[in-house]
Amino acid sequence: MEGEVKKKRVKEAIEEPDLLPADVDRKVAQGLCVLVSPIKYDEDDEDSEEKEDLRTRFKRKLVGKMKGDQAIMRGGHIKDIDIPEENLRYTLAWYDDYKLFAELDMCRFSMPLALEANYAQSESSIEDEGEDGIIDKIMGFFETDQEVDYISAPFRWDKKELFAGIEDPDTFFRSSLRSFLTHHILIRTDVSKKKDTSDGINIRGLNYLKLKGVYTDVFILHDRPSTLHRRKAFKEVDEDSKVVDPRKELWDSWKLWYKFQPLWKIRNYFGEKIAFYFAWIELYIMTLILPTIFGIIVFVYGIVYSGREIDLEQGLETSVTTALYDAFTVFNNPATPWFSLALCIWGTLFVEQWKRRSNSLKYEWDVSNFEQLEPDRPQFYGSKTRKNPITEEEEWYYPFYRLYLKISFSVLTIAFMVLLVIASTLGVIVFRAAFNAGQWLVPEPSAATLAALNNDTLAAAMKTEHKERNDLYTSVLSSVLNALAIMLLGFVYERLAYVLTNWENHRTQTAYDDALIIKLFAFQFVNNYASLIYIAFFKEGVSGTDDESGGMFGNPKWKDTCGYTDSGGNPLCYPMLVMQVAVLLILKPMPKFCKDVCLPIVLGLISKLKNRGNNDNVEAVNAGPEKTTELIDIIEEDRKLIAGDTDFTLSEYTEKCIMYGIIMLFGTVFPLAPLVALICNMVDVRVDGYRILWKNRRYIAQRAEDIGIWQYILELLNMVGVVVNSLILAFTLKGSPSIIYKEGKDGGNEYEPWMVAFAFEHVCFALKFIVSYIIPDVPSDVQFKMRKEQFQVNQLFEKGQPKKDSKPSPNGDSNPAV
Repeated sequence: MEGEVKKKRVKEAIEEPDLLPADVDRKVAQGLCVLVSPIKYDEDDEDSEEKEDLRTRFKRKLVGKMKGDQAIMRGGHIKDIDIPEENLRYTLAWYDDYKLFAELDMCRFSMPLALEANYAQSESSIEDEGEDGIIDKIMGFFETDQEVDYISAPFRWDKKELFAGIEDPDTFFRSSLRSFLTHHILIRTDVSKKKDTSDGINIRGLNYLKLKGVYTDVFILHDRPSTLHRRKAFKEVDEDSKVVDPRKELWDSWKLWYKFQPLWKIRNYFGEKIAFYFAWIELYIMTLILPTIFGIIVFVYGIVYSGREIDLEQGLETSVTTALYDAFTVFNNPATPWFSLALCIWGTLFVEQWKRRSNSLKYEWDVSNFEQLEPDRPQFYGSKTRKNPITEEEEWYYPFYRLYLKISFSVLTIAFMVLLVIASTLGVIVFRAAFNAGQWLVPEPSAATLAALNNDTLAAAMKTEHKERNDLYTSVLSSVLNALAIMLLGFVYERLAYVLTNWENHRTQTAYDDALIIKLFAFQFVNNYASLIYIAFFKEGVSGTDDESGGMFGNPKWKDTCGYTDSGGNPLCYPMLVMQVAVLLILKPMPKFCKDVCLPIVLGLISKLKNRGNNDNVEAVNAGPEKTTELIDIIEEDRKLIAGDTDFTLSEYTEKCIMYGIIMLFGTVFPLAPLVALICNMVDVRVDGYRILWKNRRYIAQRAEDIGIWQYILELLNMVGVVVNSLILAFTLKGSPSIIYKEGKDGGNEYEPWMVAFAFEHVCFALKFIVSYIIPDVPSDVQFKMRKEQFQVNQLFEKGQPKKDSKPSPNGDSNPAV
């Protein structure tokens, strides 16, 4: 009852015409920014007065003047909605179109031009729909985007009449761009009383206020159904208004798993950075089909070639591990080196195809020059001033030698942490070997106990039982210790990576992201691949062929056995490597799947049970278009959604690149690895789309020119993959049918392992170089369009007659030069 009274009170306040503009429905539909803070800060908080002062100053900077609790800004609006029962204040911020035009002019983002070629292109795309060939019709069945790429140029307010659709801001500003510009204004609104960089912060905007605890939460509202006029080809306006639900339109085309993803719609809603991720994962899935088919063929051929039928009942009587290892040997057959070669070439083909796809999208999405024109991060601070060599204006800059010294220190720190990870892994291995040798967890039965049995068979069985129990407990304990070490070091490492990257003071967000990614991926690389590299190349050396050979530190008792031997009694770790790769590929996505799929389902069921009997509340938690229409309900509904990471793509790229690395480095021993990756990615990409649309808060739109440093990480994994695969074929699989070894006169192998590794590695690198050379990074049609666009843009700006020195003013008027 109390909640209903509260909502009724707030609802009445919102509906007052003098509190909110008449077109608030349109603003909600296109991204309203909500700042959350207490009505009154805790009196016990020593910084409460400072927080209140910062909040007041921030509002004054935004609005200029206050009238009651309603703030009318020069170009924008702020509205406070208080909920006294919870000591909660929602501060709503949105901007008028002319303020967004001014911000767009400052950012110099490219927008479509009002060229006749654009109209002709739009009309021809409609007229030619029925004239496509058979291939085009087949591809058209899988298409979900119908957008046309228009010629564009960096937006300038003094030449605003040259841009298409400028008279209708509702369609001129796509949803992601409107939310980006709104948030960009907020984070660059400086509350400093005077210039002060003593604390390393040059602009004290919204991010600074969050850091100080002034605002406890900030989020952008998801788009809601709204009534808008739909524009046709920038010229004609459909006078019949209709209700448009951007999220539902996006999901209706996104959920079709057998079709291409609606990349343009994703870009228009979430921004280019997230759209580039989904474009990359789409190409990754498509290119995985070839190695998947090849891997299945190799697997089937291995079954036929091996010609053995595993007697599982007999295996269970002896050792389940031995039976599984026997089964894994079907992956090792004469087709294995060809599959390894195909994987190495496929990696290059994938990266080269992505370069072409990336360059096409960056041109179509008008972000080709984004990194050149990218604005500074609000957290960036300069220690000195200088004249900009291009604009001749004074600007803050940070000396390169200081950045270089900081990066050098960061590299040394990260190297030390990586060595700690390696040391912890080796420590667990030594711990397992030592405890197995000493049987400290389950000691051997004493001689008196064995003698009392007066039966050699029973005595041997007792010793074997004690040793197996000791090995089992040691394995469990070592696994627990390894997991704890990884979690502890991961916790410390991640925070250290953020601290170091913030301290380095990178000028742009792209440079900051690249520096952070390198640090985080270095840890993930060692964490995920160290154990596999140890099993592939080092474990056989400490296993030994008998009780008097092998062992760590020259001690034959300290052994870490492979658990499997070949026909000659030599240790063979290949089956264990197959098992580790398979388990890692299958279990790696499980935590994310439980978090993204299982957990929301469980929480939804719990929420429904709690709200049983209240149909309104039950309806609010259902997936799909929201039924609530009141602003307070919309705000509270979005606030209850899952607050994802600031950068959605960071964790996604990391997970996918780790799995890509497993395929490239160790796919040779497990030909079904591409199949597992294909299934996981096909499921994951739709799960990600569903959760960021319906289960997560709206991510703040971010622009990007490409996938950034991840492209170089993929190329690095391709290079390392060639080396690792050549070593696996030469050393891990030595003497096996997968290598074309010839029997020499002395009964040994005619080819030395290092010769095989050297030959395979050189052949792979030669073929990869040829493939990368013959495939151009930029498609020929894109090169032609770029030249044509440059010519037409120059012609347009030469013939255009803009108002001289016209700039957007805060109140929406142009200020012609006097």
